[in-house]
This record gives sequence, structure tokens and C-alpha cells, in this order.
Amino acid sequence: MNTKNIGEQIRAFRERLGLTQSQLAEKIGVTASAVGNYERDFSFPKKEVLYELILALQCTPNELFGVEEPLSDDEKNHLENYKKLDEYGRELVDLFTEQELSRRNSPVTAVAARKGSVKSKVRLVKRKGKRGIWDAPDYKGGR
Repeated sequence: MNTKNIGEQIRAFRERLGLTQSQLAEKIGVTASAVGNYERDFSFPKKEVLYELILALQCTPNELFGVEEPLSDDEKNHLENYKKLDEYGRELVDLFTEQELSRRNSPVTAVAARKGSVKSKVRLVKRKGKRGIWDAPDYKGGR
């Protein structure tokens, strides 16, 4: 968990975006000295300004208050792409995520390796009358 106070968080997010205090102040409708006061914890932004800060700093309230670590650009891209998926696509991503977490959390992981790395194709078929989309892998052209 992040241990920075809100002033340090405001400064960190502002600098990450390459903004000056004046530029941030203009975006959120306050003076540059007000932004400086927020960053030094001399004053706390009003509710309306706080909302504008979150938008301008491109962060979540939890990130700004140090409740959670900021998402990386890759994580943000994955999240945005996930939101664009339909129900079937989300179910597929959720399934693979659960499978991978299960594999990672397993005390024993079996790995088969062959010289020249063999590529196998996995076919996913939606089963008739079932909500799930996972079907047994189809190893055509294998061994």
C-alpha cells in the first residue's frame, strides 16, 4: 500500500503527466498557489476541486488517496480492452485468468519441454445448452 499523503500524490501524478503547477491549476480552476498549497498539505481541495483533480490527474480516487497503487499503462490498456468485449469475450478472458491463477498458485507445476518448441492449437467450442465456453483442447496435428 502507498504511504504518501494526498499532497505528495498530487505532486507525483502532476509530474508523471509533465504538468506544471500553473498548468494543473488552469485545468482544475484554481490558482497555482492553491495547487502548491495542496501539494504541501497546507490546504485540502474542496469536493468540487477534488473531482476536477481526479479527472485532470487521470487517476482514481483510491490512487489519489494512496489506497491502491496506480495502474501501469499496460494495465489500463488491458482494462479498457476488457470493457470493450462482449459477454462471450469477457467469459473467455475470465476463464483463462482463473486457469492461469490456478496454475500459478499450484504448489507443483508440470512443464513439458521439447527441443524446437512445438506449437499446438487449442480450439474453444461453445457447448450447446451450456453457459460455459470451455471445451477440451483439440490437439490436431499433434505428435
